[in-house]
Amino acid sequence: MEEVEQLLASWSPYEEPLYTADMQKVTTHKLVRASDTKEHLAVVGIDRATHSYRDWLTGTVNECVGDEAQVSSAGLLKGRSQAWVQIERPETAVGPDGIMFSPYVTLSTGFDMSSQINQNTQMTICDNTLRITRGQGLAVRHTKNSNAKLGDYRSVMTAIMQGESDFRAELERQLAIEVSEKDFQRFLDLYVPIGEDDIPAKKTRSNRKRQEITTLYREDDRVARWRGKMFGVVQACNTWDTHMGQLRNATGIEMDDTNLRAMKLFTERLADSSDKNKLSKDMETARMLESVLA
Repeated sequence: MEEVEQLLASWSPYEEPLYTADMQKVTTHKLVRASDTKEHLAVVGIDRATHSYRDWLTGTVNECVGDEAQVSSAGLLKGRSQAWVQIERPETAVGPDGIMFSPYVTLSTGFDMSSQINQNTQMTICDNTLRITRGQGLAVRHTKNSNAKLGDYRSVMTAIMQGESDFRAELERQLAIEVSEKDFQRFLDLYVPIGEDDIPAKKTRSNRKRQEITTLYREDDRVARWRGKMFGVVQACNTWDTHMGQLRNATGIEMDDTNLRAMKLFTERLADSSDKNKLSKDMETARMLESVLA
């Protein structure tokens, strides 16, 4: 916890007014800056409360960790304007067919987003974050009175940590659904379509992606044991996206592939959790396969 506090709470945000080009004070928005470097973190609405990460994350985390939960990771995104802390159980859960997974909760907040708490699951066998269920969650907007809602965060923590039961049930469902080789090829046609009018470079990329997913599905130790099942198809697509998908570094900061993939994962996780009606990529994959099997 000392490392988490040092990362998230060793500095504080503060507010400054904004001015127009002719030095008129802006009455609708304000600037949030960092106390240590003075860097610009966000431009937010004038009524939006600016809470420190200590208030919204570290304090809540201290209430959540203990014998039943531990901090597994923490970090900052988008120039420190967003932050997360990941909490998981010390022991690994064992699901149907001996599948091992670790349920976890991500607490996230930012100066330009609502504070959220969301449950997800990580596959132990391949370090994949698999989101095949619509995780439970709570979002709290930053307002002048939102500190009073902090108790809501803590009160739902126990229920969210029980999200493994939903994941286990969905695993059982997907393992029971048969997928023939013909079905798999029809799924690939939908998942990675190749159009007659596609330029050669796009066709090459699409063919390579289809071949890589097929190899994962049929031969990779992380996936092949579930070949012929819906779970195997979802796992193949998730493994490709997690470990083989294209990486783009738009931060301007030099990072190796490991750190870049981690940033991509957490950025997508926060984006997914911001819209409760949006399906995760894994759920979209399952829905697409179901349309093929119907």
